[in-house]
Amino acid sequence: MLISMATRRFHHLGQEWEAVPTGTGHGLGSAYLPSIDRRGVILRSVSNPEQGDYRYRGTMSQSDPNDAALEELKDVLEEVLTIASIDRSRFTWRTAEGIAEETGISVDRVRQILETTSEADVMQSDEANPQGHALFTTRDHFVKTTGDVSKRYAGVERST
Repeated sequence: MLISMATRRFHHLGQEWEAVPTGTGHGLGSAYLPSIDRRGVILRSVSNPEQGDYRYRGTMSQSDPNDAALEELKDVLEEVLTIASIDRSRFTWRTAEGIAEETGISVDRVRQILETTSEADVMQSDEANPQGHALFTTRDHFVKTTGDVSKRYAGVERST
């Protein structure tokens, strides 16, 4: 159970969530001046225990979730749920529509996350599914489900 002085609870996507800082950060720096601009946070559903004890790790701009804007916490949650939907899937490729249906996040927001997130290496297939929807995966999930590292690099080359 995650308990911390900096724990923050909030409601989003029909559930109550808990945000707890990890105490770690990352960012870019130069020479003698490191710059930490993103701080680790763990998010977990406290209102839906039948989902299992999933803990989602993301990053936010504040070290304490209580100092972060509610909209930022919601955005971070949507990002980690979108990527987790791919990484937990038995399928190599997922559509934004399928992820939206599973997570409760709007299709437009899922597409935005898949096209802009820096939290995971997202790849888009050159081919669509039979319904014409674009297909997405992460590099790690592609390798895990196909077992073919050489395809990973070929896919990356085609998608860039």
